[in-house]
Amino acid sequence: MSATDGYVKPNAHPEAPKTNPREPEHSDIYHPPPEDDPSKAGASKTQFPDTGWKGPIPSQSGRDKEQDFMNKPPYFWKSEGDKFKRKHFSRCWCGNVEFEFHGDPLDAKHCHCKQCQHLHGAPFQWAVIFPKTSVRMISNKNDSLHFFSTQRRQGIHDVPCKVSCNECRSPVFDEGRNTVLAYPSSFKFPDGKVPTDFQPTAHIFYSQRTVALNMCGIISTMPKYKGKHEEGPIDMRNDDKT
Repeated sequence: MSATDGYVKPNAHPEAPKTNPREPEHSDIYHPPPEDDPSKAGASKTQFPDTGWKGPIPSQSGRDKEQDFMNKPPYFWKSEGDKFKRKHFSRCWCGNVEFEFHGDPLDAKHCHCKQCQHLHGAPFQWAVIFPKTSVRMISNKNDSLHFFSTQRRQGIHDVPCKVSCNECRSPVFDEGRNTVLAYPSSFKFPDGKVPTDFQPTAHIFYSQRTVALNMCGIISTMPKYKGKHEEGPIDMRNDDKT
């Protein structure tokens, strides 16, 4: 399947199930869900834009078998017909690693799962979802790009995996089979304001939250899901935490 006719439900989340028996039960979240694989039932009809990549989506089958992956999306690659039009730009904290993005994200989420809390050192993760073929690396100074497989718990490119800068250690994005989950805090918006398309549309895994939004003085009208979307929203009237 080519990038131009690919479909995906924009809810990819490349984390792993627990393998350490000492981890609490609430860490046992299987990522990525079927939504990152359009061959699975339930994938929606969100079509990828044509950005000039004519081959199969790299690493679509997952794992570490993709040959020459650094010269394919979402890393260094050339757009046929110059169809890739940069609209957004992100970089790591030290500036060694830089990426450009075609178009706007498919969706945006706040994820409150325990794995995101642990891996990001934050109460929740804010991520925007882009097709892999809408992402391109433009700088990798000192070979700073670093991969970490949460499935194998090793610093290797084994999709799905987390991508960061090995110098400043700041996270860049999560690479899934069809999409990447980028972090808006690393984007450099011209006016310094977050565009509407980057604003989150829902809270997922909200039942695992560490900090309730109202404790932060935040009133959120976004849907709040116990887990992934298909599990349905939480009835906050019957929830003992808000």
